[in-house]
Amino acid sequence: MNPRDYLTCLMSQLTHAMEHEMTSTAIELNLTLLQLAALAELNHDGTLSTADLARLTFVTPQNMSLTVSKLESGGFLLRKAHPTNARVKRLLLTSAGLKVLRKAVARAVIIERQMFSGLSSKEKNDLRTHLRQCLRGISHSGLKKTPKRGAGLGN
Repeated sequence: MNPRDYLTCLMSQLTHAMEHEMTSTAIELNLTLLQLAALAELNHDGTLSTADLARLTFVTPQNMSLTVSKLESGGFLLRKAHPTNARVKRLLLTSAGLKVLRKAVARAVIIERQMFSGLSSKEKNDLRTHLRQCLRGISHSGLKKTPKRGAGLGN
């Protein structure tokens, strides 16, 4: 099989293409893709800490701390004292944060529509189901270790 036909390669190409499109959107909004991801996660769950955001976006806590600081200095979020834990700060979106996130989400919807325009509603739902199964499979496997040299890609 042609290596470009492996599912992992196709998924990687799709991921990079989506990231490229969303990075262009982030740049237009004067933000990074990580900053947009943090805003989206906070909009979804307003109880998240900086450490939670780091785990959800697959970056180090230090990197997310810098990202949160930049979002705060840009007026996109506020840090407030946590009601029960003095060491944790609550992160709250500001109206400016919500506004910029809405613009990014509108652009993401357009990108997603274009990307999946050739699929029926059933095919899109099936794809969601299959992708969730793949995510569960990899998160419960021992594949997080570095592959051995010479190990090929599977399909």
